[in-house]
Amino acid sequence: MAGGGESHRDFMTGANKSERFKRICDGVWRDRDAILSRCSGLSGEATLVRAVYWRLCNAWGEPGQMADSCYTGNTLLTYERLVSIMLAQHAGPHFDGAPLLNELVRHYRDETRAEGVENCVELKVRQG
Repeated sequence: MAGGGESHRDFMTGANKSERFKRICDGVWRDRDAILSRCSGLSGEATLVRAVYWRLCNAWGEPGQMADSCYTGNTLLTYERLVSIMLAQHAGPHFDGAPLLNELVRHYRDETRAEGVENCVELKVRQG
């Protein structure tokens, strides 16, 4: 798996599911420049949460679903929901990944605010 290298078995047998999920989120944050360079019109927040979702799909061998065609304002919420569903199915119904996703989004917003960037597309232009 990109950014984490963990198999389905590693994720499921680990004693600390929160730490393993945190590693996936940290991997997305670490790889954010590459991830955001392919944001394809999504908000930066939705792009990062989408990356978490796809890394979970890869970790569990799931085919995943594209939600990019959703109304742009709902794309972040849609990917947050997909991550939540994946976690409930594979990590257990009592596992709450929302705080870690919220932290990822907060870091992104803090970083873009500090750089005076409004969105993912503007960030790409500045980096490009």
